[in-house]
Amino acid sequence: MQLPTTQRTEVVIIGAGLGGLAAGHELRERGIDDFVILDRGNRVGGVWRENHYPNLACDTPIELYAFSFFQGTNWSQNFAAGGEILAYLEEIAQRYDLERRIVLETDVASAQWDEDEQRWTVRSADGRAWTSRFVIWAGGLLSQPRFPVLPGADAFAGPVVHTARWRDDLDLRGKNVAVVGGGASSIQVLPYAAEHAKHVYAFIRTPSHVFPRPERTFGEEDRRRFVSDSSAQLAIRAKLSDEMEDIARARFPMNESFIESIETKWRAFIESAVTDPQVRQILTPQYRFSCRRPLVSNAYYPAFNQSNVTAIGSGLAALTRDAAVAEDGRTFEVDVVILATGYDAAGMLGRFHVSGRDGHDLAQAWKAYPEAYLGTLVKGFPNLFLVNGPNLGAPAVTEIVEAQTKYIAACIEYVDAHDVGSIEVKPHVHDDFNRDLQARFAESVLLRGGCTSWYRADGGTGAVFSHWPATIGLFKDSVASPDIEEFVITPRTVAT
Repeated sequence: MQLPTTQRTEVVIIGAGLGGLAAGHELRERGIDDFVILDRGNRVGGVWRENHYPNLACDTPIELYAFSFFQGTNWSQNFAAGGEILAYLEEIAQRYDLERRIVLETDVASAQWDEDEQRWTVRSADGRAWTSRFVIWAGGLLSQPRFPVLPGADAFAGPVVHTARWRDDLDLRGKNVAVVGGGASSIQVLPYAAEHAKHVYAFIRTPSHVFPRPERTFGEEDRRRFVSDSSAQLAIRAKLSDEMEDIARARFPMNESFIESIETKWRAFIESAVTDPQVRQILTPQYRFSCRRPLVSNAYYPAFNQSNVTAIGSGLAALTRDAAVAEDGRTFEVDVVILATGYDAAGMLGRFHVSGRDGHDLAQAWKAYPEAYLGTLVKGFPNLFLVNGPNLGAPAVTEIVEAQTKYIAACIEYVDAHDVGSIEVKPHVHDDFNRDLQARFAESVLLRGGCTSWYRADGGTGAVFSHWPATIGLFKDSVASPDIEEFVITPRTVAT
């Protein structure tokens, strides 16, 4: 798609992953066709494009993870592989006529609000520009890989690879491999490393609660049924959504008896899956269930029964030319280091610079931690909307995103229908909302469960900025219709 140096449009959407495609779909459904979707990658897909490490899969059943408006028809299993989800997102772009609106290989550098023109100017790193009345940021909460500072890394002779920057030419055969981390990407990549490497050293400072994965495979007959009738998929989606709501009620506020019942089931599982009691101890979290992200896998725990896997109850502190040094001082000779160390969620904006009303800088506003009203609007930033922004993390992320993009589109429709210049959340509404969030978190397992986590600021011990502290049903109710009394409405001062 060839563009002039500057293009004028109604809406700029930043990001062509799950959130950006959902926003584009909702705009089209409402007859808002003048928009462009910008993405730095060479294809759509967001996190599912960026990640392609071995065994990558969604840890939410696809019936719940896929959009309700299109459940997909080509799944081979309920915990879909990353490549299948990427293909699904590409199909959405094609099916809903979004492809011609997507501009790829466009690294968005900045967005600046012009109060006189009542428009945003969005610029890419290569100098192109778009002006628009509205900006929808859908860059993703988990888009900036976290690379730990490792003294000696420059001297290490072998490759050091982050799971989000996987090298397809990486050959683990005959190698001693360090896998660093105990979270979602680690539990998927470690069994692959155990299968292919000479020896695997698993550096686990903070283990996760890992549960059995209730897998189901889909055959040709299932896929034909997906095409002809999606009602069964939607029924499973509704059931899974209800189950997630039950868990949310147990987390916010913390329900001691419910959590204890889940921990009892987890203990039975790890005792049956891991034979060595010392290894079980290393893999046992010293915090309450759901304080950190619980995970599912049928391969992770059994991998530790293999003779070529060593569990190390310590993080990785440094590297030498040919060894990994644990935080407890032990040294292990390794040829390859795999960093399954997650993302800098608080730094979700990356290098993207946003300047709002009176030059307000979004990165500065989020210096303590990211916050927004309903995860969608930030005070001082007119006509700017976030998809899956601060405090909207949830297992059923597409339910959040679908409800949120309807809310965003309704706000845009209001501005157009009433011929006003801009809409933004009132400062006191924004601040009162976020104070209430933190009060809710104070009673939740996220704070009372005895853990540090990426859910929280200040190295995992501060305010929670990533999660929604209630049921998804409550979020849907909150965004069902924009409450204009909560907004600063600025009259239009310039022609369209």
